[in-house]
Amino acid sequence: MQAAFVREAGLPFDRIDMACGDGDDVSAPLYRRVLGDSWSRIAEPLRCAHATCPRVRAHGRFRIEHGRHRVARLLARLLRLPRPVESAETRLVVTARDDGEQWQRTFDGRRLETRQYESDASELAERFGMLELRFRLDACGGSLLYVQREAAFVFGPVRVRIPASWAPRVEGREDPVDPRRVKVGVRVILPGGGLLIAYDGIIDVEDPRA
Repeated sequence: MQAAFVREAGLPFDRIDMACGDGDDVSAPLYRRVLGDSWSRIAEPLRCAHATCPRVRAHGRFRIEHGRHRVARLLARLLRLPRPVESAETRLVVTARDDGEQWQRTFDGRRLETRQYESDASELAERFGMLELRFRLDACGGSLLYVQREAAFVFGPVRVRIPASWAPRVEGREDPVDPRRVKVGVRVILPGGGLLIAYDGIIDVEDPRA
């Protein structure tokens, strides 16, 4: 996100790491730390979107789909997931915290919040309520792939790993569109292979000074 500022200031893009902290320092953006040397292999729009120091804002329109199975529909209502629609007005605010990042997504006014942080295995962890998911981040052709490694329930200091056959599976990827836009696709699959929710669309990263 700071890339717009860096670019307009006439600085090369690689100075973005200096603006947000050195890549090996705990002050570096979360994704920079987790990706390590692979950070330079994702496209510039993605590096902009994940250079959270201290806040990233983006907007766009997403298509949202729910699974057709009655269990999926019931879970979607209980969890107050975004409603299925062809084009939802979508806003994203990512705020840096001492322990990671707070992700606030809003789809047609319905909010979905999660917390992301670096796990003890140097993977990306994401919390939704008591559910924690852990991902390996892969750079592939400039895109960013989220490869789920495990899932667990977390109760305070207690973490109970969910067997893979019982755990929900999240598939996600981000692809560059142009210097300020990123294509996002996410699917959440229930145990047994049924879809819970899927959403995809393009977000426009906002100028941090606006």
